[in-house]
Amino acid sequence: MRSLTRRFFLSAAAFAVAFAGRAGFARAETGLPEVQKTGGMSLLEALSLRRSIRLYTDKPIEEEKLSTLLWCAFGINRPDSGGHTAPSWHTSMETDIYIADVAGVRKFDPATQAADQVLAEDIRKKASPQPFVGSAPTVLIYVADRARMYKASDAEQIQSAHVDAAIVAQNVYLYCASAGLGTCLVGGADPKGLAELLKLPETQIVTFVQPVGYPKTAA
Repeated sequence: MRSLTRRFFLSAAAFAVAFAGRAGFARAETGLPEVQKTGGMSLLEALSLRRSIRLYTDKPIEEEKLSTLLWCAFGINRPDSGGHTAPSWHTSMETDIYIADVAGVRKFDPATQAADQVLAEDIRKKASPQPFVGSAPTVLIYVADRARMYKASDAEQIQSAHVDAAIVAQNVYLYCASAGLGTCLVGGADPKGLAELLKLPETQIVTFVQPVGYPKTAA
């Protein structure tokens, strides 16, 4: 009986490993590295270097830099109150950030500084009809949950959601300038296609996409 139980356990474990590989669960650890909150370039220097970059190398962004980038974008900078690094309409905090790369798509959780995988498909080339977007090693997808803005009219929701996402994007611009990365805010996304890929509910809309990567120098 003991031998049979052991064989059953080993078979079940092997099945679980095989299933995880097929399902794309390569990222067992969802927590991101510790955020760098001190040092770096001054704000005035970063502003002087801020620009839109549309050509990127194939070099992936290190998880340490990605973690700090996401915190700068819309992380928690006041744990006692849950305040973020960017404002939002009536403190609705409606912006969610999805991170698309070669391994799939993760969703940033500011409260825990983690990124859970939600899709095991590389959708970067599907994010926008503009080819340069898909060439970036990382593409940020901004999604607004209008249900968190229930006190606003439809017009206010759409306008404020885009304004809030643009402020988040500017934080990304400034961090990229200070960290040697390049980025570009793109309004020409495929919101309907992305909503279908991400299986977003009707209350959520895609506002912008923002490719990020190491700039490619002209030959």
